[in-house]
Amino acid sequence: MPVRLIGPWENFVEGAAAALCAVVAMAAVSALALTLLDAGSAGSVWSLAMALTAMAVGGSVGAGSDVSGDGGSGGLASLFGGGGGGMSPSMSGAADVVPLSVTLVGAVVLWIAFSRRLGQGQQRRFTAGELGVRAAGAAGAALCTLVIVAALAKGSATMPASAMSSMGGADGNRAAEGFGGGSGGLGELMGGGSGTRMAVTYHVSAGSAGVGALLWVAVALGAGCLISRRVRLPLGGALDGLRAGWGRSLSAIVRTVLVLAAVPLVALVVVGLVVGGKAGSAAGAALLLAPNALAVFLTLGVGSSWTAELHPVQSDSSNPLAALMGGLGGSTGAMGGGRQTDRTEHLRSLAVGGWPLWLAALTVTALILVCCAYRAARATNPAHLVPLHPYRGPLAVHLGMAQRFGVVTAVVMGTAAWLVRASGNFGVSLFGSEMGGMSVELSGSVPRTLAFGLLAGGLAGFGGSLLAAARGALGAR
Repeated sequence: MPVRLIGPWENFVEGAAAALCAVVAMAAVSALALTLLDAGSAGSVWSLAMALTAMAVGGSVGAGSDVSGDGGSGGLASLFGGGGGGMSPSMSGAADVVPLSVTLVGAVVLWIAFSRRLGQGQQRRFTAGELGVRAAGAAGAALCTLVIVAALAKGSATMPASAMSSMGGADGNRAAEGFGGGSGGLGELMGGGSGTRMAVTYHVSAGSAGVGALLWVAVALGAGCLISRRVRLPLGGALDGLRAGWGRSLSAIVRTVLVLAAVPLVALVVVGLVVGGKAGSAAGAALLLAPNALAVFLTLGVGSSWTAELHPVQSDSSNPLAALMGGLGGSTGAMGGGRQTDRTEHLRSLAVGGWPLWLAALTVTALILVCCAYRAARATNPAHLVPLHPYRGPLAVHLGMAQRFGVVTAVVMGTAAWLVRASGNFGVSLFGSEMGGMSVELSGSVPRTLAFGLLAGGLAGFGGSLLAAARGALGAR
């Protein structure tokens, strides 16, 4: 049967519709996670879901707050006017983290909707122009939609007094007592009573969300074109060879990682919805960050280094009020920054894990990579596994597989390490001077991940190719 040709506007609209479906799916996943976390008790689930959706493509979040007390006794907030005026203490902060669950759900939905028509008619191949128009529609719609989402991602979330009470530590408690605040630490210092409620206002940078949206569409569609098995795409001579030689390795890794992230995640969400309570909160947290944890675990297995750092911010010593509070609290760190020191934890050497944690990650990662390499060797024609060097001996095909699988593994692992890096900071200020605060960061070495991913992927590719040849399955599919 002949395939009905469609015009450029139809291709453009279908590409835009695919991007809209992806954004809706991302917002739905964000709202589900927030509902499980009972975020409605702190603020609007709608605006928080918009913030998470924008963060999923790289949008950065900024926050600020004014402290208002409802009948609290003492504390700096009541001393300097309390009700959010210019003289009352305020907090500002920022967070840069990517909830990969939301990102991956959007990417999968985007590709499925984008490629639906591409796989319907096998009698002809879409032209490069048609594919480009569809991609332009998807990119334009994603850019506009996610910029609007970032603009809507503003509101306030109310923090309980206990959240601030736990920040100050012993020094903060002593300083608070000096101002008549009691023993509640930083929360008492700023608000002065158990009735203190801190309304944290937040917003998302529309610029970073827009740039991230374009990158997200490009990566999702590019990876889909390389790993798709049923879609006939006009990639051209060199690109067709790239897809034939490298696409199966990328497909094996991406599909396996998606399954590893999705299957336990769906089970956790179902249990959380049924049980509720703490199980529901755990399921909500897993729904947002389970792929992040999986990426850290797998990159740790190939030898990457991950570091969690906490840096208390020292109060401004030039501020007389900070000096006075430091004297009352026994140090210059009335806000928790004076006596606390920088803390750095290397995940491989954590007391709860140590070498067993790294060995477990190494074993699991090695098994996953070998299985992926075996699948890729079965699906790749040996004619497309010519090594990148002049050697053409009996191991040439296996070395070619090792080279390609090693490069693909390094790219995937390096991208994961770059995406999972997270940072955040907050600070408390008064009279325009910073009184204290804290910054946290989770970082992995991307160059180290690339190097060790190349080595581990090469070894796994060689072993998987040998295994496929021993079983007579090399290039069988």
